[in-house]
Amino acid sequence: MTNNYHLYDSVASKICDCHVHFGQFREDYYSPNEIINWFDQLGISKVGIMPISMQSNFNQDIKTMSKLPSKRFIPYLWVNPEMVDADCSLNQYNELNYKVLKIHAYARKEWYLMPDKIRSVIHVAYLRNIPVMFHTGGWIGSNAIQYYKFCREFPEVNFILAHGKPISQTITVLKGSKNVYVDNSFMDIESMKIICETGLSDRILFGTDFPIMKSFWPEINLIDWYRNNIIELIDIFGERNFTVWSNENFNKLI
Repeated sequence: MTNNYHLYDSVASKICDCHVHFGQFREDYYSPNEIINWFDQLGISKVGIMPISMQSNFNQDIKTMSKLPSKRFIPYLWVNPEMVDADCSLNQYNELNYKVLKIHAYARKEWYLMPDKIRSVIHVAYLRNIPVMFHTGGWIGSNAIQYYKFCREFPEVNFILAHGKPISQTITVLKGSKNVYVDNSFMDIESMKIICETGLSDRILFGTDFPIMKSFWPEINLIDWYRNNIIELIDIFGERNFTVWSNENFNKLI
C-alpha cells in the first residue's frame, strides 16, 4: 500500500477531516504544536479540531484553538453539562467562533438523563446554523438511537453521528432523518459497506479521531497510518465517494 502514496498526494490538498483532537488522552498528551506539524506533513485542506479531555480547562482550550492556523483548523466547541448550567446560550464561548457543537455522552454519561440540556445545545446550533456532533457507542446512553428523537425534533439542524455505533441503529437514524450524517472515525470497513449498500453513502463524512489511534496502537507511525487509511478507502470505495465524504460534505455542513 505504501507504494501508492502518489494516490494520496493527488487528493491530499482537497481532504477535510471532520474529527481531530488535541490534549490529554489516557497516558498520552498530544500538543497543539504536534498537531500542526503532523498536518503540515500531511498537507490536507481543513481539520475540525477540539480538545480530548473529559474535564478540559475550557479557558485554556479556547486560547489554544484560537492560536491554531485558521486557514486549516476549524474550531469545535465540546460542550459539558456545567457549561449549559452557567449559560445556556453558550455566549461566553463566542470568541472561539466555533463551527460545530460536540456532545459526548460516553465521556460524560450524565447527558443521558439531561434531554432538556441537550435541547438547549441544539437550540444554540439552530441559532448559529451549525451542526451538532454526537459521540455514539460505548454504552446504551450514547448509542446512536438515543439521538433519533432530537434529530426528528429539530429538522432544521444538521447532526453528525461520530463513529456511527452501533451500525444498525445508525442506519435507522439515517433512514429516518435526512438531516443526519455519520463520520467514519474508528468505523470498520464492513460498517461503511453497509451504509453504502443501503443507499446512504452520500451521508458519510470523513473523520479519523486523529491522533488518538496512537494510544491504542503505539507502534504505528501516525503519518503512514493516515495516508494508508485514505488509500484504503479510495481503493475500496472509489475516489468519487471519497471526494464526497472528505470534501463536499464537509464544506456543505462545516
